[in-house]
Amino acid sequence: MSEGPGQFRWTVTAEAQPGDPGSALVTVVARNELVPELAIDMSVDWHAGAEAADVEGRALVILSMLCKELAAECEREAALRFSEG
Repeated sequence: MSEGPGQFRWTVTAEAQPGDPGSALVTVVARNELVPELAIDMSVDWHAGAEAADVEGRALVILSMLCKELAAECEREAALRFSEG
């Protein structure tokens, strides 16, 4: 769980299920006071010998990077809209 005001603290779970050979479907569920449930299914590589926790961790890192890019794009778009008045 992250630190900060209650509405910004998240609870996150991740669960990997084997998919096609060499891949997995990882379901990530996040919740906070403002967002009752945000669920994302991701397809990620599942290399031979990797444990489910490794695959889930990889998916969480990838999702973290994607969310940072999405947040930056949202900020750019918001700035444009605010400047338009």
